[in-house]
Amino acid sequence: MTDAQILILMSTLSTGLILGAIFALVAAGVTIVYGCVWLPNASNGQFFLLASLAAWTFTASFGWTSLAAAAGVLILGTALSYLLEWILIRRLYDTPNRNVAYFVVTLGLTQIMTGIFSLTYAKWSDQFTLPPVIEGITMFGPFPMPNNRLLVMGVSLLVLVLLFVLLRYHPYGRALRAVFQNREAAALRGVNVRAIYRLSFVLGSVIIFLGGILFALAYSYDLTVAWTMSITAFAIMIIGGPGSVIGAVVVGMTFGFTQAIVSIFASPTAATFSYLGAMLLILLFRPSGLFKR
Repeated sequence: MTDAQILILMSTLSTGLILGAIFALVAAGVTIVYGCVWLPNASNGQFFLLASLAAWTFTASFGWTSLAAAAGVLILGTALSYLLEWILIRRLYDTPNRNVAYFVVTLGLTQIMTGIFSLTYAKWSDQFTLPPVIEGITMFGPFPMPNNRLLVMGVSLLVLVLLFVLLRYHPYGRALRAVFQNREAAALRGVNVRAIYRLSFVLGSVIIFLGGILFALAYSYDLTVAWTMSITAFAIMIIGGPGSVIGAVVVGMTFGFTQAIVSIFASPTAATFSYLGAMLLILLFRPSGLFKR
C-alpha cells in the first residue's frame, strides 16, 4: 500500500472508531431510558450539546483544565438528571400513553434549551473547542494520531465495556432487564420499579452528557451538533431495536464507520441521509429493530 492509501485507511479507522463509540454511547443512553421508562427523549441532542458547552465554559471562562471541566460537568449533569426526574419525569410514570406525554415534554425542553443556547453561546462564537487533555501525537506509520483522540477513543470503548458488564452482571442490570420485559411481573418479584425508573433516567442522561464531553474533546463543534446527534441517536435506537443496548452498540459503531467513509468520499450531510434511509428500510421490514431487547 502507498502512504496515501495508508493515510486514508488509518483516518477512516480512527474516525470510525471514535465516532462509532460516541454514537454508541449516546444511543445506549437513549435506549436505556426508552426501554425502561418508555421515554423517547427528544432533548437528548440538547443534553449532548449542554455538556459540551458547559465544559467549554469551565475551560474558557474559569481557566479549568479539560479534565477538571469534564469531572465538573458529570457531577452537575448527575445532579441535574436527578432534579429533572424529581420535578418532572416521575409525575408522568402512571400516565396512560406516557410515551406521547414524555415526547411532548422533552420536545418542549428542546425548544427552551435551543432558545437559551441561541441567545447566549451563539453570540459568543460559531465554533467551540476544548483544549486537549494530552498533548502530542503518536505515529502509526505515516499517519499522525493525536494523543488526545487516542484517549477519547480508549475512554469511549472502556465505558461501553463497563456499561455492558453493569447491565449484564450487576443486580441493577438484571432488575433493569426485568422492568424492560414486564414492569408488573418485575414488581411482583420484589423489584422497586420506580427506583429503577429513576436510576435508568439518570444513568441514560449521564451517558449522554459523557458522550457530549468526549465529542468536544475530539472535535470542534457548533450548535447544530445537537440536532445532528438527536437524529443519529434516534436512528440508531430504531435500527438496533428500542431497549437493546447491544443493538445500540453494534449499529452505533456501524454508523461511525459509515460517517467516516462517506465523509471522506462524499460529505457528512450525505452520511446523515444514509442513516435516515437505513432507518426507513428497517422500519419497513423489521419494525421492532434488528435486535430484540
